[in-house]
Amino acid sequence: MAYHIMMTRKITDLKGRLQMEVQVMDFKEGQIIKFTLDELDKDELPEELKKYVKGLLPDIEDGRWLYNGNYYK
Repeated sequence: MAYHIMMTRKITDLKGRLQMEVQVMDFKEGQIIKFTLDELDKDELPEELKKYVKGLLPDIEDGRWLYNGNYYK
């Protein structure tokens, strides 16, 4: 797997809507990719990354990688 979720955080857009921002390390390209969950439906992200994140959506929504959040297994 070339990707690993580093952290997520809740942000607000200019209209005041709450969104979840995801920060992913791309080991193949040696870069950090930041995006909001609503960007998963757009064509800007690689398909492999979309598949990886969609597979982890329940954990993301539960706050597993939430910055300043608590997650206990």
